[in-house]
Amino acid sequence: MTLKRDLVKYVRDKAKSKYNKGTECYICGSQENLDFHHFYGLTELLEVWLKKNKITITSEDEILGVREQFISEDEILGVREQFIEEEHEKLYDHAVTLCHSHHLRLHGIYGKRPTLITAKKQQHWVEIQRNKHGMV
Repeated sequence: MTLKRDLVKYVRDKAKSKYNKGTECYICGSQENLDFHHFYGLTELLEVWLKKNKITITSEDEILGVREQFISEDEILGVREQFIEEEHEKLYDHAVTLCHSHHLRLHGIYGKRPTLITAKKQQHWVEIQRNKHGMV
């Protein structure tokens, strides 16, 4: 496993502390088996952010090279903080609590790792489903 995957988990762990997970499915109102869905997937956002900032991590040698670019562990942590700050709106404001069933249906339509360009379509789908279930 490369640091890129570990980095995603590391960022996700930090980001989770600020998630505003609801107590019921936004679509149907179920209060059981709830999942938190990001319309802009954290993994995909991080990959784009790393590319934008010209940080590539594909092998252990590159991992060590990236780590050596930073003077201290605090600066490495700062990269994580900078990503979360820059992508705050997409990470926290464009997310929804869904029951597991609706979450699986959404991913059945948009794929296991929906691309970032489908975020608005996903939101639209959720609103249509919410209307169908009379939750408006």
